[in-house]
Amino acid sequence: MKKTGKIIFLVCMLLTLLAMFLPVAHFSDNSAASMGEDITKQQEKVDSAQKQLDRWIAGGKKSEEDIQKQRDKVAKEQTKLDELLAKQETASSESGAGLSYALLPSQLPADLEIDQTVINQYKVYQTNFPVYYGCIWAAAVFLVLAAVLVLATGDRSVSVLYTISSFCHLGAILLIAYSLIRLAAFPIKLPYGNAELIPWTVVMLLACPIVAFVMHLSSVQNSKRSMIYVFCSLLSVLAIVPFWIMIVNATRSSQAIQQSVSLIPGTYLKYNWDVLATKNFDVSIGFKNSAIIAFGSTILSVYFSAMTAYGFKVYDFKGNKFLYAVVMAIIMIPGQVTGTGFYMFMYQLGWINSYLPLIIPSIAAASTVFFFRQYLEANFQISLVEASRIDGAGEFFTFNRIVLPIMVPAMATMGIMAVIGSWNNYLTPLMLLTDSKMKTLPMMVQELRGDIYRTEYGSIYLGLTMTALPLIIVYLAFSKYIIAGVALGGVKE
Repeated sequence: MKKTGKIIFLVCMLLTLLAMFLPVAHFSDNSAASMGEDITKQQEKVDSAQKQLDRWIAGGKKSEEDIQKQRDKVAKEQTKLDELLAKQETASSESGAGLSYALLPSQLPADLEIDQTVINQYKVYQTNFPVYYGCIWAAAVFLVLAAVLVLATGDRSVSVLYTISSFCHLGAILLIAYSLIRLAAFPIKLPYGNAELIPWTVVMLLACPIVAFVMHLSSVQNSKRSMIYVFCSLLSVLAIVPFWIMIVNATRSSQAIQQSVSLIPGTYLKYNWDVLATKNFDVSIGFKNSAIIAFGSTILSVYFSAMTAYGFKVYDFKGNKFLYAVVMAIIMIPGQVTGTGFYMFMYQLGWINSYLPLIIPSIAAASTVFFFRQYLEANFQISLVEASRIDGAGEFFTFNRIVLPIMVPAMATMGIMAVIGSWNNYLTPLMLLTDSKMKTLPMMVQELRGDIYRTEYGSIYLGLTMTALPLIIVYLAFSKYIIAGVALGGVKE
């Protein structure tokens, strides 16, 4: 890091530490608001006494003495109400100072009390103040440590101290942001209101360390590379955790699933499997039906889409661009829009309760045609076709023996995508298949929720896991083709 950049970096870090000692939140004095409930109750008493007096006067059955006593009662209740209103007005004029709070030395004002009714109602807020204060002090220590490590590097442009400093810096930013969010979430009991964050202090606490962090990463290559690894690892964890939770829940009981989230497998796998057996969840039938539909439609989709894209690329015929525009327009039409018409058409053909309407229409896959054509634009030379024609090869021979081997990465990519899409398809098989022996795995899993007396979430997650497991295996086995296909399709040589 250059000397000028290092100075700016240290100044930003110093301003951040300074902002931690400045007021960051204000707790308004709401003494007037705390009297609102008492005033409402007293107003109800006045109204009730006045209604009683009006009934007695209108009825004419009460003596004058009783009516006078009721008038005195109304006047007494009204006097109490006037006193409360006067106190509220006085409190409104005197309040406003409230209490201020700074992150350091990290002690909330002693006059504040947490509203336990809010905590008991929503069960969201936790008043573990030692942990909250610990986060604040940890953020301050990380900021100081990050600045010290940058100073310790001296004139070196590359050092492991830069990487350690960047991690400390990132941790400080996250802890400061967490502390501010946590502070605003504390439910404060009257007469004080919840925390009102002071904008300019919040800007200093967040903007200064972020600016310093960006300067650090832009100036030091190894720190930038480390943060890229961290970011990619975080994204990977976010992508994997939902699948892992699904697998873990397949081994837990329904009660445990409803109570909390766990990353540790349970001991109810056999029980959940027995529940599936009692609900006629035949994995072999569902797997067979899903495999026939998924792989059958994928083969037709990939082969004929590749042939269509090859035709658009190689043959310069009249209407080529127009027909390709039509294909692109089809991509814009959601399948749900044409669902009713598609069902009626299949019904007229007599293809209800058949695999054919789930396989044959896959020949016309507009998005696959688009991907293949873009791939050919980047990686295919027309001269290969011309050389093949000169040698006397036919058009189908040229396509099958010369073009298809070149398109293997793209075909593998779209093939995997097509298998996943067809395997997970639920709506179309639901419309066309009513025979229980022809139902796919997604349909069978959905029927597990049909018990009106009790929903066994563990068995549902087990069914989802068995549905997704073949796709996970296929993806892990052929992921290199997806990466190769996307990379080759996105780089034009």
